[in-house]
Amino acid sequence: MLQIMQACRRHSSTCGVSIGLSIGSFSLLVGALMILGISQPVRAQAASPLPPEMMKSTIEQVSDSLAKYLSGASCTDIAQLIKMLPTNGSSPALDPNSIIGAVMLSIKNSPDLQAIIASRVGPALISKAVECNMISPELLLKAMSR
Repeated sequence: MLQIMQACRRHSSTCGVSIGLSIGSFSLLVGALMILGISQPVRAQAASPLPPEMMKSTIEQVSDSLAKYLSGASCTDIAQLIKMLPTNGSSPALDPNSIIGAVMLSIKNSPDLQAIIASRVGPALISKAVECNMISPELLLKAMSR
């Protein structure tokens, strides 16, 4: 996050990134990352607002923070996050001129960045879903029978 803020100061006079995330903005970030993790086919490549290594490091830090949050969240918190996800496959339009929008578009267009998110956030999310009984035995049997 610190790297995003530094890049933000260099590239934009209006940037709304802060180190401390409220539950509302954190929920939005969770939803956006989860949506991007199952994103549609890659579209036109957008220029990344950060150098590749800085982008990778930033995504790793955000993913680790998200995984830590998910691990400590209550079942009610997880259920609320899941309810916030769109069910029709749509996602909010991203403003490529904002630093957050540019970062999110970079993630959407990069299988490598998506893999970082999936490898770090996925286990915590699945673990919490099992712990909170959000994966039914019927769903597991159905998945195993395929």
